[in-house]
Amino acid sequence: MKKQNFKFIFLILILISTVTFPIFTALITNYPSRIQKSKVIKIETSQLSIADTWLPNGTAISKKNYNQWYPQICGDGAGGAIITWEDQRNGLDGDIYAQRVNSTGDVLWTVDGVAICTENNTQGSPQISSDEDGGAIITWNDKRNGLDYNIYAQKINSTGDVQWNANGTAICTANEIQMAPQIYSDGTGGAIITWMDYRNGKNYDIFIQRINSTGNVMWNANGTEICTLGGDQIFSKICSDGVGGAIITWKDSRGTDPDIYAQRVNSTGDVQWNANGTAICTAYNDQEKPQICSDGTGGAIITWADKRSGTIYDIYAQKINSTGGRQWNANGTAICTADNDREKPQICSDGNGGAIITWADYRSGTNYDIYAQKINLTGDGQWSVDGVAVCSADEDQKAPQICNDGNGGALITWEDLRDNWSDIYAQGVNSTGEILGTDDGVAICTAQLAQRQAQIYSDEDGGAIITWSDKRNEWSYDIYAQRIKIEPPLNGDENGGENGDDGDKAFPIESIIIISSIIGSIAVVGIVTVVILKKRRKIEK
Repeated sequence: MKKQNFKFIFLILILISTVTFPIFTALITNYPSRIQKSKVIKIETSQLSIADTWLPNGTAISKKNYNQWYPQICGDGAGGAIITWEDQRNGLDGDIYAQRVNSTGDVLWTVDGVAICTENNTQGSPQISSDEDGGAIITWNDKRNGLDYNIYAQKINSTGDVQWNANGTAICTANEIQMAPQIYSDGTGGAIITWMDYRNGKNYDIFIQRINSTGNVMWNANGTEICTLGGDQIFSKICSDGVGGAIITWKDSRGTDPDIYAQRVNSTGDVQWNANGTAICTAYNDQEKPQICSDGTGGAIITWADKRSGTIYDIYAQKINSTGGRQWNANGTAICTADNDREKPQICSDGNGGAIITWADYRSGTNYDIYAQKINLTGDGQWSVDGVAVCSADEDQKAPQICNDGNGGALITWEDLRDNWSDIYAQGVNSTGEILGTDDGVAICTAQLAQRQAQIYSDEDGGAIITWSDKRNEWSYDIYAQRIKIEPPLNGDENGGENGDDGDKAFPIESIIIISSIIGSIAVVGIVTVVILKKRRKIEK
């Protein structure tokens, strides 16, 4: 009897092993991969969208008769923006107007804009900077004196009242041509303005001036010399040095081919580096289209289009410290050297000593696309080699503009020809190079006919306000604007896990299923065993 019971128990154990062994094998073999697969589902990354309270295809900033175009934008310090433009409402000779729009899309000043300058002859190419108090300072090319352009400026406060001389204060009225002004806040309610200047009658030079909050020019009459060497110095760009002065960069033809130079000027107008500028890049062939941003420590990062390869333009960059020392590779660090051509780089700070650069890229060989790259404070690229694709839709995407998103990433806008007419699109790229918007960008304006000349400025809340020239009324260009915002993930963070938890901490659902199967199998075998034992006992009785 005992021998029979032993055989029976042995058969039951074999049955249990036969049922459970494959399950145990699957558990042991696949457990690591199942753990990997069983993470809490990754939450989608943040998304880019149009701000809820703004109108589809944009809010009208000015729809006056004839052309309003070449808009420029700065923040108002309260989530909105101040926009200025060249305006032909009073005739073919342009004037300068401005408008403020708040964070919810309401225009705050006179309908169709406040007159900044309506003097005789042409005023054009306005540039704008915040006055750090809800208003702005605007500068422009001005031909009121007859044959040649001079440089003027005006301040407008937060309620739309001009603050200085009617039709603007003279920044430079020297002989010959002064044009293409650029402006940056001096941090105390005034501004520093630079321009290209033909007063010597032989070539363009670079000059600079500071104007204080009350409209008084602070440095030499008609400006301080930055560079007056032979050959043209043109298309200067400017950023703050963080202590009341500025750093200026420009395209310089003192040599055989155009190069990139820079200079720093302090708060009292004294140049700080080598006379006539410090060389940023003097590599073979052309370097042009420089752009600049502060590095946050008294220096700057400069980017440009570079033809040193001899056939196509690539994108390079250089960092220069507060004393004029170049920090990266001699003649710059390569940002993009992919196949075919590139053009018009733009730059913004990444908020951590580095920068984010965007450009129009012809690497596909069929049309221009938009690419971007992040470079850290030591000059190392942070995203994909040669940049991440921001938009690679059909037809051309060109003329990108960029601003910081406040979190180590950037917001980028551009002119887009995917639907034949030029439209305005935008895209967000986070600090790790992930695209935030829908594939190939979010449509900012796809109204009929052309939208062009987009400009962008941070709303200081993770989003941005974009402005552009708009021909939807068929006869002339108007000025429109739109706000974009970054929507956070619905739940949790962007890297998996809920409410910031690591997804690996979730107990794998496959493990639960396997363990339940084992327990169930043992239970079934146990029940069958009990039934068989009961039947045997009855038979034995």
